[in-house]
Amino acid sequence: MNFNNDTKKLGFCDAVYETTAEQSLDADINLPDYCPEIQRILKCTVVPNVTGVQNSSGRVTAEASAVVRLVYVGDNGKAAGYEQTYPIQKFVESDRISSDCAVSVSVNTDYANCRAVSPRRVDVRAMLTFIFKAMKKREENILCSAEGAGIQTMKEDCELASLCGICERAFSMSEVIELGADKSPVSQIINVSACACASEVKVINNKALIKGDCTVKIYYISDGNGSVESTEHSMPISQIIESDGVNENSISSLRLSVSSCEAVPKSDSSGEMRLIDLNARISAFMAAFEETPLSLITDAYSTEYEIKTTPKSMEALKFNCDFNSSFTNKVVFESIGVSVDCVLAVWCSEIKYTFGTKDDRCVINGTYSATVIYRDSENQIGIVQKPVDFDYSVRLREKAERIVCFGSVQAGACSCSVTGDSRLEMKTEMFANGVILSSCMKKYIGAIDVDKDTVKRDRACALTIYFCDSGESLWNIARKYNTTVEAIMLENDLTDDVVEKSRMMLIPGA
Repeated sequence: MNFNNDTKKLGFCDAVYETTAEQSLDADINLPDYCPEIQRILKCTVVPNVTGVQNSSGRVTAEASAVVRLVYVGDNGKAAGYEQTYPIQKFVESDRISSDCAVSVSVNTDYANCRAVSPRRVDVRAMLTFIFKAMKKREENILCSAEGAGIQTMKEDCELASLCGICERAFSMSEVIELGADKSPVSQIINVSACACASEVKVINNKALIKGDCTVKIYYISDGNGSVESTEHSMPISQIIESDGVNENSISSLRLSVSSCEAVPKSDSSGEMRLIDLNARISAFMAAFEETPLSLITDAYSTEYEIKTTPKSMEALKFNCDFNSSFTNKVVFESIGVSVDCVLAVWCSEIKYTFGTKDDRCVINGTYSATVIYRDSENQIGIVQKPVDFDYSVRLREKAERIVCFGSVQAGACSCSVTGDSRLEMKTEMFANGVILSSCMKKYIGAIDVDKDTVKRDRACALTIYFCDSGESLWNIARKYNTTVEAIMLENDLTDDVVEKSRMMLIPGA
């Protein structure tokens, strides 16, 4: 008995581990003498920064820091700020995490509360949530053909997306920038926002060459007059990310995220704080796919032996489209309660989003937290903090009921203008990119076992007369009479494997 089968490897992306871990932060801050006393607290933020991730022997350790940043109105009536950094370490253990997993760690601030115990002392209570994720490439051998031993197979030809590589890599960037002549020296930094975007991704064997920019915007209290000023700087990104399995034919999705960004003011040769030392840590997640043609065996039988088939099912992914877009999200803050004279600072943070489908489009829905610091008509400094919704959609190449999207959305530059007595309009530049895969369940035969000791009995006659109905499948008829579709088509001079109209048919033996 000669029996041969052929398989083809298909790559899958498995989320092998995901968990959260909470970390409380209690800070008792005493303002130094050079800071003015607190008249009124405007905003207290706790900004978590992931500074390092180690994955070894089933244990993932995250090194992080929490920057407590206080923005307040001083006893001189001007804006003031102070920040203090606290180191944090968190780890998780699991035998599901191996050294070849793509591990990512992010930290969210659930809440941050503060109160002024005295004009020079602040009590801060916050809760941080660490999110640990581990993803891994899994390969499965898919049965594509079986020959010999009288095996007959029904096949479904399809082209599926096979994961060829997945990785999470981090790299650091640092640069010292000098404030322009039109800028005042720095007294205290009150906010740092950073956005990393790739403008070019070139994939070669086991490597991806990335070019782009990390844009940083800094708001600070100026030294001297105490006004709120800003400066913006772009650091060029040029990195090589290693990822086993990727090649120039891969369809790649790259997600860049700034896991930490620190800005430290420094003095120049004149002694003024006109230099800022920027240090950023950028995490790069890449998933690469190949379009793989497959012939899935959906049914099988043998005309000679009894066989046993193993049915299986899988979530099959098919490349739909990719996108790299930018859009502007606008929001209006109505009736904020005061007459605004001018906007001093504006930024957004804590962006969250989901991907879904509607009609023939991929729909992105999300929120972010908007902060606007302003001066009113009575020369008082105030603040607006509100959640902002956004949505965006991408046209799909093919309509899909369910999709899997390897993508990201980032918030870039923000601006805010006074459009009425107590009305503000905020605009945020958003960047979205990713690879969209259509998802569907496929049922197929995973294995065929031939019982060589159980031979099927020979048919008693060479031809059988069968009266078929319109729409019947020749496969079902051949299976019932233990013959082949090809034999039935040849005997009855047919060109289609589905019966067009009711008729008499001659069924030959195998």
